[in-house]
Amino acid sequence: MSSFLQQQDEEHGSGAEQEGEFTFEASPKKKEGIFQPGEKVEYELKIHNSYNLVQEGTLSYLVTDLKNKELGSKSMPIKLGKHANGKYAFTLPQQKDPGFYKVAFMINVTEYDDTLRRVYGFNTKQIKSTAARPVDFDDFWSDARAELNAVKPNFKVIEQPDMAQGGTSVYLVEAQSLGNLKVRGWLTIPKNLKPGKKLPVWLVLPGYGGIGVKPIFGNSELAILSFNVRGQGNSRDIVHPTKDGYLTTDIENKKKYIYRGAIMDCIRAVDFICSRPELDSTNIICSGGSMGGYLSIVTCSLDKRVKLCSANNPVFCDFRALQGNPDWPMSAIVKYSKDKYLPLNKLLDNLDYYDLKNFSGNLNCKALIGVSLLDNLAPPYNEYTMLNNIKSTPKVFVYPELAHEVPPSLFTYLSNWMMDEFGIF
Repeated sequence: MSSFLQQQDEEHGSGAEQEGEFTFEASPKKKEGIFQPGEKVEYELKIHNSYNLVQEGTLSYLVTDLKNKELGSKSMPIKLGKHANGKYAFTLPQQKDPGFYKVAFMINVTEYDDTLRRVYGFNTKQIKSTAARPVDFDDFWSDARAELNAVKPNFKVIEQPDMAQGGTSVYLVEAQSLGNLKVRGWLTIPKNLKPGKKLPVWLVLPGYGGIGVKPIFGNSELAILSFNVRGQGNSRDIVHPTKDGYLTTDIENKKKYIYRGAIMDCIRAVDFICSRPELDSTNIICSGGSMGGYLSIVTCSLDKRVKLCSANNPVFCDFRALQGNPDWPMSAIVKYSKDKYLPLNKLLDNLDYYDLKNFSGNLNCKALIGVSLLDNLAPPYNEYTMLNNIKSTPKVFVYPELAHEVPPSLFTYLSNWMMDEFGIF
């Protein structure tokens, strides 16, 4: 019997040999995954084999452009001992054109088969949009501001005692905005504020989806205004499209498009801040992620009263360059075009007035912007057409291994940066 069991172990491997795990990592030699002309595009691959088996097979890569055209590939044999670690390096082929490129790293060995997908940038400062900014872009938004200014804001501030936490009070804020539509937000400020003291203000804008933003409790030296534009959070009573429909509500009419009102709602939030004696209108930061990042950059581009801007993975950059992309937002725009029998180019003509790259040339305040290279909702190529239009020098943090997200460390940096700029220690 013992000889039979020994034979089975030799043929199929013992349980101890078959148990284990395999890890496979790929990281660019340059932390952010952005390479300049003359620099080698290098990646380091780390492999850990905890099996009690020798692993043999191949390690390879495939480089493509954003439309999946093959630009280079290579394969090498590898052999990894029992409970061993391995490090390998690949130098990818040099590219001529500025842009972003996809690379797939593939491993196929005895007990493991996997593919890691990464995106890297090359000569990104030279990325430019081929779509022109409308000649009347500034006039279009000046007219919107004038229309907003004609609406009496009728600000209301209503304390919410049941929502208070510790030493922080919560207030419901209401305002009339473009089209005489009521929009709302939440203001949190420290209790027992000393008479005459003015607090710097953190204006937080909502991401996409309708959930909106809720009261935020923060530093005792800071006021936080979480403001919901129309159709979001507690501003959904009149305008309340579906999640999928928000993007396309009145998209066929550039003067009635939902984002014209939403953007003016953000300006009205700044109006509110400037109307309050306890809020310091010279120290305002506007921030958000995804759609909130879009609204933050737009607000700071249109309204010079804002001192600081923070935006993570802002969407709606270079709509025309998204044509052919199967993901949102272009998927929703194409579907609406087909369902309503509207020419796609007509919708894109209207969206030129809402394209973030066309706003960012007017962004002059200090800015902190996070970009993730695996983001399919805010692709890095599109982000850089927007970034390269900014005439000032924003702080840009790039994350090569993240998608539509940023790490907690960026929020820590934002908090410290904001406190330093506001002189809060």
